[in-house]
Amino acid sequence: MALRQLGRTLNSFLASPSTLGGLSQLPVRNFGSAVAHDDHEEDTGPVVTPTVFDKLITLNVVDMQGHRHAVKAMVGKSLSQALIEHGFPETFFFPRLTFYTQHIVDCHVFLPHTAWNLVPSFEEKSEEAVAIKRMFRDIVQDYAKETSFFASFVDLTHEWDNMTIGIGPIRPWMLHTNYAFDGVHDIKTSQFSKPFVEIFG
Repeated sequence: MALRQLGRTLNSFLASPSTLGGLSQLPVRNFGSAVAHDDHEEDTGPVVTPTVFDKLITLNVVDMQGHRHAVKAMVGKSLSQALIEHGFPETFFFPRLTFYTQHIVDCHVFLPHTAWNLVPSFEEKSEEAVAIKRMFRDIVQDYAKETSFFASFVDLTHEWDNMTIGIGPIRPWMLHTNYAFDGVHDIKTSQFSKPFVEIFG
């Protein structure tokens, strides 16, 4: 009986014109509709998922014969990795010359003046600086120019997109297998038929 009486009371309340008039003033919320946004929410548009193409850049590389190559590279990789993956000949490359980095492949490159602010600098006695000096001394020798540097030390960013880079010549070399660190270059063959420089680990 109590439930039936409560139902009648609610029906009479909702049927009252004054009550309906008050309800008509209440805000309406359309859930699932485009107009149903909270005041603090902002429409920022569709979510865009980054793709591999957002990290892709193009390097204009001139090889030692003067041929131009459009090298596709990924931001975050080293310039040396980009040159290797493009498929340049093995004779363009050599090991980074410190005892524990001979597994890192390097390449003599000519960089444009506009790119030098993107190149890292190293302390005089750091391992990187020692490797750079040794590679200039033993591998590049008199082929060094004012714009010479080494590709393994260059980390690619979007600022490198459309830069023109030259591949520089090197002197013949051979890694001395009796003392060399056990890396990818630790083999009994050389990049040249007549080795000019024997590299000791």
